[in-house]
Amino acid sequence: MRTITTCWLGASLLGGLPLLAQADELDTLKASIETMQQQLQQLQQQLRQAPTAQPAAVADDSTTETRQQLSKMEMKLDKLSDAAENGPLANLSISGYLDPLYVFNRQQHRSGFSFVNHDAHYAYDNANLGDVYLDIKKSFGSGPMAAYAEVTIQPNRGSGVTTSWNASSANDSIINSAQLVVPLDQHWQVFAGQIPSFAGYEYATSPQTLTISHNLLYDFSEPAFFVGGGAQWISGPWLWKGMLGNEAGRTEAAQVGQRRNNTPSFSWRMDYQYTNNIDIGWSGLIGRGTAANYSGNAAAFQPVFYTELDISSSNLNDTVNAQLDYGSAGGSALNGDRAQWWGLSLLRHHRFNSAWLGKMGWTLRYDYLDNSKNGGGTPDLALGSSGNDGANGFGSDPACVAANGAASCSGAKRQDITAALLFYPSEQLQLKLEYRHDIASQPTFDNSNGGTSKHNDVLSAQAVYSF
Repeated sequence: MRTITTCWLGASLLGGLPLLAQADELDTLKASIETMQQQLQQLQQQLRQAPTAQPAAVADDSTTETRQQLSKMEMKLDKLSDAAENGPLANLSISGYLDPLYVFNRQQHRSGFSFVNHDAHYAYDNANLGDVYLDIKKSFGSGPMAAYAEVTIQPNRGSGVTTSWNASSANDSIINSAQLVVPLDQHWQVFAGQIPSFAGYEYATSPQTLTISHNLLYDFSEPAFFVGGGAQWISGPWLWKGMLGNEAGRTEAAQVGQRRNNTPSFSWRMDYQYTNNIDIGWSGLIGRGTAANYSGNAAAFQPVFYTELDISSSNLNDTVNAQLDYGSAGGSALNGDRAQWWGLSLLRHHRFNSAWLGKMGWTLRYDYLDNSKNGGGTPDLALGSSGNDGANGFGSDPACVAANGAASCSGAKRQDITAALLFYPSEQLQLKLEYRHDIASQPTFDNSNGGTSKHNDVLSAQAVYSF
């Protein structure tokens, strides 16, 4: 979960233009090589055809001229091939997607299109959605032992805006992730940079998700990303990776006044490929965090612990995912005490062919997140002075906080039920429709009349075009 601050979209897109120009230049280079190869074949064919009707002297001159042209062409082709294989554009790839979004939110009486716009608050119905996403990858060599650098850009939506903080303020960065990966042998590789969280079954990017919105655990339980370094080991069905880094979501050491959080966090993930279709994963985090309770009265840099277990089963047409989370964070609860939460997420997806609509699919998902202890709160939540996060339905009933104070109120237990339809008109294009019903055990959803409610409904439509 992320608190969003200002990011200039125009500057970010202009910054990406040179990269797109380089991609066009690489395509032009490849086209030139193909053209020259065709011309070489024509010249070689000319040489093989002996001139029979011409005098010997004329034939010799013609053959010599053809050989000279062939030699020059071969030299040019060698230079172009070398530039394509070893130049700055070699092994450079740029991919991405656009996913404009339409959202109707019943309690907030809000509807409209959402696309790379700026919002001041992370909300489950539009955060990390409606964006432009670029993945730029440069490999230094070829094959599985080649090192590579990879940067993903996501203006107004990525972790650089929604969760990225330096010592005391938001970064406003268009960088969603950036990492350097160096393989050491067939089993080991090391990596460093701004690394996405290892937690959970759900992907961050819209082309890979089977719904429009993310599950409750992805948005409000899992850590977002880490800045640091680590290693990965693969052998047979086993994968293990771990890294040391800053507090989750911090691009440099957090601080309060002159005090700094100099305790690094350690995050890990282990996967076991039980069969070709079933993967079992376990991830976690141990560290310290900056206190995030609304009143600011908690001591800073208390212990943070998070762990989750996830299972994924997938084949050509069916996917089943399950995840169980537990976490705690000192000083992050509404009343300034230790926050504690646990939750689960279950997802079922089926893809099929329709006689009228072609390739399509449906998804059902159920999420539960118990965040009731000490008034609610996690390092990912920003509870206001009223005691709740009204956009997301977390925290305590504002009426209880106003009457009795935060110490006497418990936090909401949250659920959601989501149904989605997906259409696949082409390999690049996905169309998604979603209905989501959210439930809170207390009236913690703000509504357009100035009151609160225990329920909310969201209708969404999304087009995802990958390139």
